[in-house]
Order: sequence, then C-alpha cells, then structure tokens
Amino acid sequence: MEHPVAGGKPRVIREALLQSPRSVCAGVSAFPADEKGGIHCFCNQAASAHPVSIEAVASMSTNSIQADCERNEREAWREECSLNENHAMLRTLTETDADALYVRDKQGVCRMANASLARALGMPAGRIVGRSLLQMFPAETACALLKQEETVLAEGKPRSCEMAVRFAQGERHCLVTHGVHLGAAGDAIGVFGRLRDITCRKRLEREVVETGEREKQRIACDLHDAICQDLAAASLIARLLQKKLTDEGSAQGKVAGHIAELTKSLAVTTRNLVHNLAPTHLASEGFVAHLQRAAADICAAFPVKCRVEGAWPERLTDDGVALQLYRIAHEAMHNAAKHSGGNRITVRLQTAEDAFQLLVSDNGHGFTLGTDTNPGRGLGTMKYRAGVIGAMFKITTLEGQGTTVACKLTLNK
Repeated sequence: MEHPVAGGKPRVIREALLQSPRSVCAGVSAFPADEKGGIHCFCNQAASAHPVSIEAVASMSTNSIQADCERNEREAWREECSLNENHAMLRTLTETDADALYVRDKQGVCRMANASLARALGMPAGRIVGRSLLQMFPAETACALLKQEETVLAEGKPRSCEMAVRFAQGERHCLVTHGVHLGAAGDAIGVFGRLRDITCRKRLEREVVETGEREKQRIACDLHDAICQDLAAASLIARLLQKKLTDEGSAQGKVAGHIAELTKSLAVTTRNLVHNLAPTHLASEGFVAHLQRAAADICAAFPVKCRVEGAWPERLTDDGVALQLYRIAHEAMHNAAKHSGGNRITVRLQTAEDAFQLLVSDNGHGFTLGTDTNPGRGLGTMKYRAGVIGAMFKITTLEGQGTTVACKLTLNK
C-alpha cells in the first residue's frame, strides 16, 4: 500500500475512516494526519501520544470488519438453524395430529393441509393445497364451514361447534374449531380449521343415555305392575270396609273412606310417575299430547299457566330423538315453574324446511348466564341430551326479561 502523499501533499483519509467506523481497535482513538502523512493516535495503555501509520490503521479496520462479518454470519446461521428446527417441529406436530387441519387465506384458497385431512378426503395433501372448500367438501358441508369461518374472521376470535361432515368414507360427526390466522405484522391473513372426529364418542354418549332410559322403563314397569296394582286393590278394600262400617253405624267408616281416598290419590300419582319415567311411542302416537299432559301436571303443581303450541313434524319418526326432546321440554318447563318467578310458560314447536325447533319461554325474572350456581336448574343435563341427538342447544336470558330455552334439530331430507 503506497504512502498517502501525492505531490508533496498529505492524502485525505477522512473518507476511508468514515466508511469504516470500526477502523480503530478498542482502546485507540484516531486524529487527523500530520504534515508527514502519519496519524496521531492515543493508546489507552500508554499515556503519551505517538503516530500510527496508515498501513496499521487499514490493517486494524480490515480485521475488525472481518470479525464483525464472521460474528454476524454465525448469528444468522444459528437463527436459521433455530427457525428450521421450529419448522420441522411444527411439521411433525401437524402431520402426526389425528385431527384434520387446514389453513386458508382470505381469498378462500387452501394453503396447508395435513395428512389426516388428506386421508379423510381421499386425496394427496398436494392436491388439496390451492383448492377452495367447495372443491374439497360436498356443498352442504362446505357452506356450513364457510359460514363459521366468516363469523370467526368478523369476530376475531376462535369458535367451535359440532356438525356432520361428509368425507370420502362417509358422514362423520366432528367437533369443528376455527381461528384467525395471523401474519407477521399481527393482522388477519386467513383462517385455520381443525376437524376432530367425535363419532365414536357421540355413539357412546347415546348408548349411555339409552341405557339410562331402559333402566327407567324397567322401574316404570315395576311400579305399574306391582305398586299401582296394589294401591288400586288397597283402595277397593278400603271402600268395601267403609261401606261395611257405615252399614253397621260405626264412626270408623269415615276413617276407612279417608284411607280409600289417599290410596286412590297415591295410585294416580304413581301412574303419572310411570308416565314421566317411560313415555312410549312419542313420535308415532302424539308428542304434543304427551307435552300437554306434562304441562297440565305443571299447572296443577305450581301457580303458573302453561300452554303448548305447534305440531310435531311428520318426517321426525325416531322415538329416541322424540324422547330426548320430551325430556328437555319437561325439564325446561319444570325449571321455569320452580325458578323463574313468572306466571306464564309457553312451549312452541316450530318446523322449517330443514329444521325442527323446540322453544320453552317464561316471563320470569331471568338470570345472568355463567353466574347461576343452582344445580337444580339442570341446564347441563338439557345440553347433554341435545348433544346426544345432534341438536343445537341455546339459552337466551336477561335479568328482568325472562328466559327462553331453544333446541334446534336438523331434519333429514
């Protein structure tokens, strides 16, 4: 490297120093060049100043820049390795997840699909990417998924619901969860979906409920065949005894008559209990009639007016489904009569083109959802029964404005 002197004048090295801020190593400070072309520097290790040549400064600058580059390269390599490791971990999690997963952008195009979704749809994951929901699922399923995705994007928070989803192997009952897919800047760039097959769980739940219903029917049969018959016989005997004592002029005839009335009343109560334990042929022999009878019992037991409106849909012929709807309606009526503080209960049966809805409303004081701790309300039991038959269960209530229990069931076409 030539000396920075040209034509007897010092070469200006300010530009070189400005281009390399780290041109001087730690502990050394640079000063302007002297008239001989040297640079005055102070060394912290020495108290006196001494000139340092341009070659020494350039060497220190080059070494410092090279060290910085090597350090930056090492940091970038470590970050890249960590990023690759995270990507591999995420890919392992998604590919081994038993739930069907996908990510779609705001244009409705699928950007990622895992192996579980590929198996469920019967096509390679590579063929799923780039498709819309209508190209992946039947129209009815795709529309239901799209509707929930739109709600999630509008609200900005995850949503879950149970729905029937048709795959290549047939229809499965799934717990569907959607959430907002956020970009690097934190803005919504799409939506992710998780479809968890709960068909087996729903079948087991229904078997548990059916087992409980069979046990109720057994108890009802025992009550009807044994206790009801014995009570009827006891009432008849008491009547005969009353007649005999009365004919003999005994004052005990009134006592016998009182016993006859009590046994007769107990027999009626037991028969009503049998009916509520095991209502039979609800779908085929009059769901509305059974509800009206239950409403009459509510009116007799509580100071309320209870009426039933609407008709049972002819397409709904499953007695098991009808039984669960009857249980929900009966529980809701009883809750309203006992807890609402109102004096009017209305049960409505509404049938649309593709759905049947059961509504039980009262004009009571209502309550705040999530704050009621009274186990007698049976809200969890009603929700569970609705889930067993694949119905949507919803409670609408406001303090001072009454409560409405809604159970909506999709009808098969």
